[in-house]
Amino acid sequence: MTHFIQEIAAKISALPEPMQQEVFAFIELMHLKAAHQTLLTQHDPALSEQVIEWNHPKEDEAWVTY
Repeated sequence: MTHFIQEIAAKISALPEPMQQEVFAFIELMHLKAAHQTLLTQHDPALSEQVIEWNHPKEDEAWVTY
């Protein structure tokens, strides 16, 4: 294990268990995002460079209260 990973593990270990679960969920999300990006770029390498632009005012209005 690298020093950086050991430091991360120590910091996570010091957190209360509910926060450790949040960290774990975040790490799982990052793995899913990486896998999804890999699938997209394998299908169409140009997708890795595209930026999706959000332009849906009605949906933006619906989410204002959240």
